[in-house]
Amino acid sequence: MITTILFDIYGTLIDIQTDEDSMDAYVILSKWLEYRQIYLSPDQIKWFYHEEFARRLGPPERRRTESDAFKEIKEECAARAHGTELFLDSDVSDVFRTILTRSCGAACPPPGYLPESCSHLFRAATRKRMFIYPTVRPALDQIRKGYRLGIVSNAQEAFTLPELDIYGLRPYFETIILSSRAGVKKPNAKIFQAALDDLKIEPYQAAFVGNDLFADILGAGKLGMKTIYVGRPGPPVRGAEPDAVVPDINFHEIGSIVDGWNAKEKK
Repeated sequence: MITTILFDIYGTLIDIQTDEDSMDAYVILSKWLEYRQIYLSPDQIKWFYHEEFARRLGPPERRRTESDAFKEIKEECAARAHGTELFLDSDVSDVFRTILTRSCGAACPPPGYLPESCSHLFRAATRKRMFIYPTVRPALDQIRKGYRLGIVSNAQEAFTLPELDIYGLRPYFETIILSSRAGVKKPNAKIFQAALDDLKIEPYQAAFVGNDLFADILGAGKLGMKTIYVGRPGPPVRGAEPDAVVPDINFHEIGSIVDGWNAKEKK
């Protein structure tokens, strides 16, 4: 019996477009830091930012155009056996803390609040578009009457918690698991398992809703969760076959789909 529905955020609940390559954001951040007596050029900030993330995450993960769950499970287990993980993530505020400490020097560390403030300013400066899909909140109002709700998302805590608050979404969810805190991104099974552990449920008791066939559908499916694909345009991924597909304009159908699965199980 499914008792819980877990959701992705960006591209599923909220539409967003950002540009972390544009120099405009780094110019703004450089000028803002001058008021804190921290002097870094826009080029320095951009280089340090991308270099620090690259150092923490290692080589870019290859993303197959054709994938299957068996290979993903095999590679994930092999990496874990060697003490590593696939699809790592790191916290943006901690990245900025490292950059600022490098600039200020160990003898004069930056104020504790500054890394998160840098993260907020950086997000605001790189954000080009953001809005909640119109059917999301009415659908969540209906779905939460019968199911526990949670989030598992490849996202930064410093960015995402305030953005959920902008749209009043945070109170809907019992658990919010983000990759920046988990240390790994979907489709790594550990981030999904963190949500299941937090809610004290098994994979068969949860359904996952997302818009990314690779990260969401393949990732949740290999743990044994039922999956619902929010069918916005995207490249196909072999081996990532959702149990149901919902157009974004029919988001309210999610509850009915899960109701149907539970009804079949009772028979």
